[in-house]
Amino acid sequence: MTEIVCGKNIMSDVKAALEGCAFTVTDNNIAALYPEFAADAFVIKAGESSKTPDTLLSILDEMSRRGLRRSDRIAALGGGVVGDITGFAAAVYMRGIKWTSIPTSLLAMVDSGIGGKTAVDFNGVKNLIGAFHEPTKAVVCTEFLTTLPDREWKCGTGELIKTCLLSEKAYCLLKNSLSGLLEKDKDCVYSLVEECLKIKSDVVNKDPKENGLRKILNIGHTVGHALESLDGYKLSHGEYVLKGMMTEFAMCKDSIDKKFLGEIMPVLKMFAVPPKTTAKAVCEKARSDKKNKDERIALVIPVSPSDTKEVYLTASQFTECYERAVKELKS
Repeated sequence: MTEIVCGKNIMSDVKAALEGCAFTVTDNNIAALYPEFAADAFVIKAGESSKTPDTLLSILDEMSRRGLRRSDRIAALGGGVVGDITGFAAAVYMRGIKWTSIPTSLLAMVDSGIGGKTAVDFNGVKNLIGAFHEPTKAVVCTEFLTTLPDREWKCGTGELIKTCLLSEKAYCLLKNSLSGLLEKDKDCVYSLVEECLKIKSDVVNKDPKENGLRKILNIGHTVGHALESLDGYKLSHGEYVLKGMMTEFAMCKDSIDKKFLGEIMPVLKMFAVPPKTTAKAVCEKARSDKKNKDERIALVIPVSPSDTKEVYLTASQFTECYERAVKELKS
């Protein structure tokens, strides 16, 4: 179970957490913005293109060169990519050492910064190689969001909306906070982050290795991951999740409460546009998704706030539903 420290102005906690680690991984953007935290850090290039086995091996090589032992702890200071690859390095170095997550992006704060799903991309498939390895501690300081670029803000919004669909309380908070979210109001965003952390940590504690309940965190991710890989990661992960949610909800609209669907689709359209990728290409990529079962493609759909269901489609059903959904969304 991860110890979570969350606050608006807790840079002192960030500093203390980093001082308690023998090794830190960050990216070049964070190193430039917060040099005081990255003086002795291992710096990787920002972006999904760094989430590769080669980068992982370079991190492990540096850990070995510095003589890290099994009793040491390492830190991930950055967004989702830094957290995923650093956590994976911690999982495999000496068969597993402790690590601390210090998420600096909205996406990492509400989703990838906790939970322990660590991975790298491989052979064109997102997160194909990975391990479940929860951070021992997560320090979530929303002050980092003041330097977040617009694209990364939009990225985090996708995962934030997704998480808020998993509880009545969070969904109501989201509906009442839309203007504040759009305006990046600090108090509003902090409340949403705090609520999402509670939801994510509760789900992970109940199902740490995604054997059942944790699958609800994959809303929008089947189509989202397929679009992301096919597009060469040109947009941010959260933007593809937004497109994925929009498309999957339209594909499975008959399974969703009409009032709820009527409320959430306009929200998604505030942040995303329908995909342009063909149904055939998306279907082919989606067929390699880890959630699939018995040759059928799995979609996780919110039926209503706090209630989800898994929908399984054959390749032909998926293609037909996708084509119809995109046509309806564009019209």
